[in-house]
Amino acid sequence: MTVSTGIITEEHKKQFQEEGYFILERAICEEHLQIVRDACDHLIDLMHEEMDRLGTDHIHISHRGKRYHIAKKYDQAPRLEEYVFSDLMAEICQATIGDTSYLFYDQYVVKAAEKGIKFSWHQDSGYLGFLHRPYVTVWAAVDDMTLENGTVDVLPYSTVGIRSLVEHIRDPETGDKTGYFGKEPGVTAVVPAGSLAVFSSLTFHRSGANTTDKMRRAYVTQYSPEPIIDPETQHPKHLVVPFLQDGERVVS
Repeated sequence: MTVSTGIITEEHKKQFQEEGYFILERAICEEHLQIVRDACDHLIDLMHEEMDRLGTDHIHISHRGKRYHIAKKYDQAPRLEEYVFSDLMAEICQATIGDTSYLFYDQYVVKAAEKGIKFSWHQDSGYLGFLHRPYVTVWAAVDDMTLENGTVDVLPYSTVGIRSLVEHIRDPETGDKTGYFGKEPGVTAVVPAGSLAVFSSLTFHRSGANTTDKMRRAYVTQYSPEPIIDPETQHPKHLVVPFLQDGERVVS
């Protein structure tokens, strides 16, 4: 059963296949956008509590008051699942990866005022380190996104000339992986809050530093067409939460 919100057009689907991405402005309804914002605040509060318990100001690559990367917590914030498994996400999955999909990963990326660092050009698939079927990334603008606060840039397939997985090099200082070192600027998503950048895990993208005096929040959900299994461990990589099966919703 095909889900249709009327937001995604045939042109969006064609652009995803030919260029690896499309952008939807003001796609998230106000109720869900507020849920995503409230969930971000809730999860940051939980991280602060854990930092206090551990007597530290940083956990992994999250630093208090500077930047937060909060991953795989979709089920630990009130009502966040309503957005993650919404009709809109179902329609995006069907338009990009097909009628069967699994939640593979979710993450808040919060760049604090004047402190958030940039991320280099990379493919999401480049972080896995093994071959797999491409998945789709849905990057949600929780706040208005500008050049100044470090929005996302994407490189269309036709611009970079690459639509397959390439080797990435890790920066020993930041831990970032980089797979493209060219001069192309890409397409910049200067969009209002509630907008989405939808791109393949093979699409190169990056984000700039937040140079404003306000926090910049984005929420990323990723959906795979099948469970992604680590060949070394034979265990699932990250999440394997069934969402759609042959076009039918598995979760509500």
